[in-house]
Amino acid sequence: MDSDWQEVLFPSSDFIVFENHKGQFTPYYLNKSGLCHHCPFTPRLTSTQYKVRRIQLSPPNLNQYAHIIATIAFDTHQELLWVGDDYGRVSSYYALQLEKYTSLQAHPVSEGHVEQFLFNEKSVISLASRSVHLMNRRCLTQWHIEENAMKKLCCMSFLRKDSQLILIAGCQRTMYKIDVEKGQVVEEIPANADYTMMRLSRYICAATSTGSVDFLDPGTLKVIKTWQAHSSKINSMDVKTDYLLTCGWTTKSYGTPQLERIVTVFDIKNLEVLAPISFPAGAAFVQIHPRMSTTTLIASQHGQLHLVDFMNADNAAMLHVQLMSIVTSMMISPSGNVWAIVDQDNAIHLWGSPEKVQFTEAPNPTEFADEVLHSRPMGVDDNLPLNIIGMPFYRERLLSAWGNERFFELGRPPAVIDPDILKNLRPNPGGIGQIAPNPRKALRNQVEETKAADTKGTAFAAPKLLSEKARDPKSDPSSGSPISRAAEALLDTALSDNTKAEVPNYYVNLNIKFGNFGILDFDFKYYNKTRYSGLANNVMNSYLNSLLQLLRFTPVFRNNALHHVAGDCAQDCCLLCEIGFFCDMLEKSHGKWCQATNLLLAYRSLPEAAQLHIVEETYPRNTLDVRISVANRFLLQQICRDSRRADLYDSTLDQTFVTNGLLTLRCLNCNHETFRHDASHVTTLTYPDLDTIGRSRGHVPKFSDVLSLGFQNESQTRGWCQRCRRYAPLASRRTITDVSPVLMINTGLDKSPKNKQIWAKPRWLPQEIGITIEGGNMRVLEGDNLHPFRYHRSTVVFELVGLVADVTSADRQKSHLVSFVNGMLDEPWFERSKLTTTLVAISERSPRDDANQWHLFNDFLVRKVEQDEALEVTPWKTPVILTYQVRNARHNIDDSWKDSLDLSCLYYNGSLNIFNSPEAFTLKPGIEVPGPGTHVAIDAEMVTLIREEIEITADGTRVMVNPTRHGLGRVSVVRAWGEEEGIPFIDDYITINEPIVDYVTQYSGIEEGDLDPRRSKHALVSLKMAYKKLWLLLNLGCIFVGHGLRKDFLEINMHVPKEQIIDTVDLFLQRDNPRRLKLAMLAELLLREEVQTGNHDSIEDARTALRIWRKYQEFDDAGIVEQMINKMYREARKTNWVPRREYEAAAVAEKQKGKIGVGEGSGDLALLGGRVTPEVGMTAGGGISGGVTPVRRGRPGGDDEGSGYFESGLK
Repeated sequence: MDSDWQEVLFPSSDFIVFENHKGQFTPYYLNKSGLCHHCPFTPRLTSTQYKVRRIQLSPPNLNQYAHIIATIAFDTHQELLWVGDDYGRVSSYYALQLEKYTSLQAHPVSEGHVEQFLFNEKSVISLASRSVHLMNRRCLTQWHIEENAMKKLCCMSFLRKDSQLILIAGCQRTMYKIDVEKGQVVEEIPANADYTMMRLSRYICAATSTGSVDFLDPGTLKVIKTWQAHSSKINSMDVKTDYLLTCGWTTKSYGTPQLERIVTVFDIKNLEVLAPISFPAGAAFVQIHPRMSTTTLIASQHGQLHLVDFMNADNAAMLHVQLMSIVTSMMISPSGNVWAIVDQDNAIHLWGSPEKVQFTEAPNPTEFADEVLHSRPMGVDDNLPLNIIGMPFYRERLLSAWGNERFFELGRPPAVIDPDILKNLRPNPGGIGQIAPNPRKALRNQVEETKAADTKGTAFAAPKLLSEKARDPKSDPSSGSPISRAAEALLDTALSDNTKAEVPNYYVNLNIKFGNFGILDFDFKYYNKTRYSGLANNVMNSYLNSLLQLLRFTPVFRNNALHHVAGDCAQDCCLLCEIGFFCDMLEKSHGKWCQATNLLLAYRSLPEAAQLHIVEETYPRNTLDVRISVANRFLLQQICRDSRRADLYDSTLDQTFVTNGLLTLRCLNCNHETFRHDASHVTTLTYPDLDTIGRSRGHVPKFSDVLSLGFQNESQTRGWCQRCRRYAPLASRRTITDVSPVLMINTGLDKSPKNKQIWAKPRWLPQEIGITIEGGNMRVLEGDNLHPFRYHRSTVVFELVGLVADVTSADRQKSHLVSFVNGMLDEPWFERSKLTTTLVAISERSPRDDANQWHLFNDFLVRKVEQDEALEVTPWKTPVILTYQVRNARHNIDDSWKDSLDLSCLYYNGSLNIFNSPEAFTLKPGIEVPGPGTHVAIDAEMVTLIREEIEITADGTRVMVNPTRHGLGRVSVVRAWGEEEGIPFIDDYITINEPIVDYVTQYSGIEEGDLDPRRSKHALVSLKMAYKKLWLLLNLGCIFVGHGLRKDFLEINMHVPKEQIIDTVDLFLQRDNPRRLKLAMLAELLLREEVQTGNHDSIEDARTALRIWRKYQEFDDAGIVEQMINKMYREARKTNWVPRREYEAAAVAEKQKGKIGVGEGSGDLALLGGRVTPEVGMTAGGGISGGVTPVRRGRPGGDDEGSGYFESGLK
């Protein structure tokens, strides 16, 4: 047999194998994809033609013997080979030359040899018998763990592929779970056996000292199955995808162990044993090829190797390497291009092609010490010309290249002399200058700071908070400070040739500054002077804002979403319904800022989103461009699934977004072809190889060519062949049968950044494309090629709606996403009240002459930009998602959904706990039909989900980082018409799936258990159902009456136009006085009633607000509104702006402490230690009750109460 072995050559391919056919060996080589081709090389070659490197391990010090190599491993992230010896020393060698890179005594000598290496992106983990060591690749120690219970550790493995937890085990009865980031043992787990090796697949495969393999669940670390692989110890083991291969020892009858002559194979997916692989020479080492899932390399101790496809083990390539001693270790690099062999002489042999030796596919750069450059001595005198001193080569923009658009403050402005000093100047008796009395306006040696405040590196100065502007008497909305005017000038700077290398100011990553009134205190108008609404970015997963804006301005998508939500869909967490609510909210807001809170809440509640690592709560490690590309595909698939569920599997959205095709799969072994239907929601651009299209001749592929390759993608993969009855290489080809009206396209630049240079060509992205499909052939046309076929019957013309781009901002700012939409802006932004809906050019109801005007949406910053700027690709702006729509749908805005609203949820009990709760409040079917002008009273109560985050600066200033986040807990709506005025027809408690940190029972009336479907005695509904009821009332034209509705509707995430709101906070607001009266104060002064005496009740609050509005109508009819408001404020000031019962209770408490007695009038203002100021627009009784409030018919005090409104409160 030895004479039949042939040697292996590594030319530009991965492996050369030899087929033995009737005693004749035919050379083949395997390329990257696993395909066999005839090899032009001769089979008789010496080992020097493929052995690329051999080194001998050097002694650690002089006059010492070389240590024995215990383990080797290729680095998975850099071009390094790591070696551990029998004295605990770890060394690394760089690239093909095996140049020594680092060396460290990682473990004590007493622990013996290094057992194993593990790698992640930042560090290297080594294991010895009694310690674990983590260091970076420069061998700088990060942590070292050594415990007394660690006696004989042998192996380790990550718990999951991207996990920071590792599991360490050995020939001892305790395993350890270690957090790599913290360097701590987080858990000790009892072991079921003595483990010697571990490999990670869908299970943790752990080899025991008795020759068996335990399959451990990564989550619970319980043994799922035990497989007896060998009768004695396992010598080598490897796993890839769903297959495990082992080789080991067996003990014969005479007791001498020897290597078994088979390699055992186990199917991990089905947990069953497969046919073993025969290896007559005795299998000592086995490893699966990293890039060919069913190809394995088996080696003996004497250098005999077999290259085998273990799914078809009959045909094996037999190889042989010539060594002077036996093999002690073998390892294949992650790229599959190199393998390393260690022999008993302590030498490392590298085998591979000299032209293609690369350890990893995409290695990270290895850091080396800076080379010390010794300057050439040079004399400096008058005769030395300075031009002989060269300038360094540079690519980046020089710091001295300042643009004219920059503003800089030069020096300190002169101090302004006080006018009182100027008018009192008199000659100095001393004879020098003039003197004046000190006006005593500042302390001695104190001066006013006139230098502009530092903006901490922001691109432009943030605006003042609204509360700060209200307190500043000098503030004028029409003219700001010089700094503010300069900032606005920077904000309006267009992208010129001088600024293309820099990120313009309006592309920066924006942050919201929270004031005393939370997000309501932020000046959003400063960033948006258009009629298009921006989106706040202070909620989780707001990276979707750009994509949501793009979808909202696609008319076909917008129409489908609104028609769906107007129907009878009752599915919870329906993304299509949430997008319909979202589109309607933005159209009603007319340029005011909005939040996608409910939509993003439904998005992150889907388990599939977390599995795809596109939910920020799971701390995804993928970049933004990758995340938004995956989210684009997931969103479209999910909303189409929602549409099919509502339309009984006849979805119109499938016709809108799905491109159908025929996928042909051809086996490359037997040429057997199979066909199947292929439907895709998103098309990813496929770029040709720049080297094969003649890049040197300046040829750049067109966008239509790249899109056509994306549609009709051809690729090679491995799959199951029905004829061969095994996994085989397959060639796939896609043929398009029809295209959807809306094309969602991922640019694919996240996978191939080098192709960004194609986009750098000016006007490379076309505004219009045409697609023709005839006879199974598809063509994509653009530019001059489109004009002859524009009106052909088989040509479908698409136009660009917009795009999402990834912006890499300036230093100290992370990248973020923006969107560009082809929009219209004819009317000034302040005339938006005349508009009926928010439109863009392609979604105009009628065509206009200036059809293409682009707008930038950077979260809540919205501004008009030029077309060239929107479509241009720069070093800091990369397109990620494109949207094209058929041109004949350009002005197709369908509002017929308003005439077909499904009102069934207003008339039936949709409680989730219908058997535990009383009958829910509903409208009377066929009798009560709300319509335009119907008044309803509303109140909502919230619970606290996340408390506010406060930072205290060095000077003691409290800065709000994140405000308190609330969740809607209860909403009540009462009738404001007929004999049943004041009786509720909606009183819903809302289930919340998030942890509730505070029920705020005193102000909300909600107690623990009220929102739990298993314990609650109230009518519980989902958030979507409660929202839809209010949304229906809004679109029916109802007018909402309540107290502090601005804050309520903000928390509900609904925008209600001003003409549909009657807020008692604003009805009884004194002119030029920012203070607003609480609901309990208004009830005491107007209704002579005490409300909110215990826990708040939303029905009581809604009914009280309704009665207060009725009083306002009486005052308005009598013409005494302003007179009564002034009298109310005088009376409220006497009790320090709180109801009398609270005022007297506080006075009694202070009196009991012996501090002050109870008095009357203004002298009692000191009792509460200052005034109590409610938040602007905040509901004083923003509360909810634990029970159903009994209905009180009629009004206390009779109908004639005009003269008794301000009598003393009830005792």
